[in-house]
Amino acid sequence: MRHVKWSVVIGLVALASGAVGALQAQQLSGEYKIGVLEPLTGNLAAEGKRHLEGYEIVRDLINERGGVMGKKLVFVVGDAVDPTVAASEATRLATREGVKIITGTFSSTLCGAASEAAARQNVIYWETSCVDPRLTKRGLKNVYRTEIDGTGFGWYNVEFIAKHLAHRLGKKTSELRVAYLSEDSSYGQSVTESARQRAKAEFGMQEVALEYYTFTTNDLTPVILKLKNANPDILHHIARNQDAILFWRQAREQSFEVKAVVHAGATGYGSPDFGKAFGNDANGPFALLEPGPGLIIEKLRPEGQQIERAFRQAVKAKTGSDIPTGGHQLAGGGLWVLKLVLDAAKSDDPDKFRAAVMAMDVPVGSAINGWGMKFDENGQNTNARVQHYMLQWQGGQLVTVWPEEFTTNRAKWIPLGAWDQRK
Repeated sequence: MRHVKWSVVIGLVALASGAVGALQAQQLSGEYKIGVLEPLTGNLAAEGKRHLEGYEIVRDLINERGGVMGKKLVFVVGDAVDPTVAASEATRLATREGVKIITGTFSSTLCGAASEAAARQNVIYWETSCVDPRLTKRGLKNVYRTEIDGTGFGWYNVEFIAKHLAHRLGKKTSELRVAYLSEDSSYGQSVTESARQRAKAEFGMQEVALEYYTFTTNDLTPVILKLKNANPDILHHIARNQDAILFWRQAREQSFEVKAVVHAGATGYGSPDFGKAFGNDANGPFALLEPGPGLIIEKLRPEGQQIERAFRQAVKAKTGSDIPTGGHQLAGGGLWVLKLVLDAAKSDDPDKFRAAVMAMDVPVGSAINGWGMKFDENGQNTNARVQHYMLQWQGGQLVTVWPEEFTTNRAKWIPLGAWDQRK
């Protein structure tokens, strides 16, 4: 097995680093069709369309680099407007379109239903974005996820607190006073509980407060007063969107000051709405996301540098932006990993495909987003290989600040000063 793993790694490095000139020069022999399932209408349509665009960008890059298994990659697209439709569309893609692999679906509200429908048809389900921890814990051997799950966000947040914030605050991890605040969805709870467990068990951090709330609340003042009384060093806050804006506004009104605020994901503090609402008063909070401004591509491995540059150039050609959106990065990064697996497996037979996935042992920095690969038995790419980045609001935009070796930017305002000192 060790020889198998190393042969897979060597083959992937050669493939991703451009040793595919011969393939590029050849005509692709036929087409290989997969299903792409995203919410393209309804409330989630904007994000679903961004994910689909990310898939399309990387599909074209793949076809320029030899396709998959020597064939041109093509899509059959389904619109997963809600869980019921997601399940029926997954069934249609498998039975009527004959696909052996379905990828998608962006949302944690959709991936469960879609993957169960795919499993009933013995079709591989390849999730690139949904973070519901339950997805890979149902005993479905043909379900895989390239992105971390909600518990992984908590894992990374604590990694950042322990490895970066503690020494910047001049404290041992066991001296840090952490307050946990979260909206009460399954996502908010999974991130928070994962962070609490790791912070205490691995680093001995002191938990001084734990508060959950309904994200539709219109007043967080009572919670803020409790937190103010607890006097934390760090606030670990998982929010949806408007609740982060509400909290920040009312925290300023109540003069609640904390040394650092840590969040995870593209909602809440990670949403552009937060920066628009506050301008320079948004300065300070951290959000765990995909790489943003400041990423040093040269710090990736050679094969990672090549595909990351090609990806960013393709995104700019398509959208005009130098920085891919999170949707582009998650979908595109996940599809590139799928290409590497298929080329290693040389088959979409579920058993052969699974054997190739389980043999993957690819270091961080090798793929789009700087990701690596090492899947656990549940089909989940492991936290330490799915490289994530901490971004901070600085001057009205989120910029990459950690890990420091991957960015030109440095975190500011540690500790956070008074409100009028963060300009």
